[in-house]
Amino acid sequence: MLVDALQFNKPARERFEEWRAAGLTAVHVTVAIWEDSTETMREVGRWQRHLAEHADLLCEGRTADDIRAAERDGRTAVVLGFQNSSPFEDDLDLVGAFHQAGVRIAQLTYNTQNSAGAGCWEADNAGLSRTYGVNLIREMNRVGMLVDISHCNERTSLEAIETSERPVMITHANPRAFVGEDVELAFRNKSDTVLKKSAEQGGVVGLSMYPRLAPNGQACTVADFCDMVAYAAELIGVEHVGLASDYYAGQGDEELHWWRQGRWSRKPMVPISGQVDFPEWFAAGSGYADVLAELRRRGFGEQEIELISGGNWVRVFDEGFRPGPQG
Repeated sequence: MLVDALQFNKPARERFEEWRAAGLTAVHVTVAIWEDSTETMREVGRWQRHLAEHADLLCEGRTADDIRAAERDGRTAVVLGFQNSSPFEDDLDLVGAFHQAGVRIAQLTYNTQNSAGAGCWEADNAGLSRTYGVNLIREMNRVGMLVDISHCNERTSLEAIETSERPVMITHANPRAFVGEDVELAFRNKSDTVLKKSAEQGGVVGLSMYPRLAPNGQACTVADFCDMVAYAAELIGVEHVGLASDYYAGQGDEELHWWRQGRWSRKPMVPISGQVDFPEWFAAGSGYADVLAELRRRGFGEQEIELISGGNWVRVFDEGFRPGPQG
């Protein structure tokens, strides 16, 4: 089983064929960053159409059993998720509505401050909102939607973990202490403290080869990436380490501009811009085979590799996608 816990490709059959060629059992895809509820529902509808039109390659990943079935059928399960809580529009009723529509993962923030908490571009003196942020997490726990803190700042991350009664995910980030401060988005990576707290609660971190986060940036090699996997496994345990490329393809400059600036900014305020090429060895996901081969060479056992490649994600999906205690 092979799970990529975050991609944001423009949907197209070419991408879906790449997933199958790479042997991807499931991919968590982004359907919203800054969009409101109506805009997001349109995107969910488009994904429903893609799932129907490409059913020979894809199926929907609403449950962990859907992902297991995809592995048996030789298809890729698509897990719908948000990279921000903007689609909820501060209305807790929309959490359950989007869960009914198939959304299973939502980040609290995307880089900036919102009603739920503070993103990684904000100072660490701002954290989880004691009103909406706390209640949003409680409602996500209740309906069966996983809380993601990938783009949250340190304080919001720690307070979200403390608040949640279910494991909190870091779907796509790297250990800041290992990667260092030389990469472009070093501040977006996670401290050892956040990684340990998430793991203690049962969470999983998806390690990424996105050049702005990865060790040695665009020069990141398979060996560099596996050094990071080994570091994370030693730090928090192999049961809490997964894969998540943060790969995007087919997106134009206008889409990238929207992700990074929304409607709230002008170029000088934003720390990154433009596209960046992934390491050549990744090759739209086919490089995962090289990663797993390198881990075997380093002495990782087959059971450990199964956990890292997808088993850990399916374990938390099994619990986290189910409704929790009501009331």
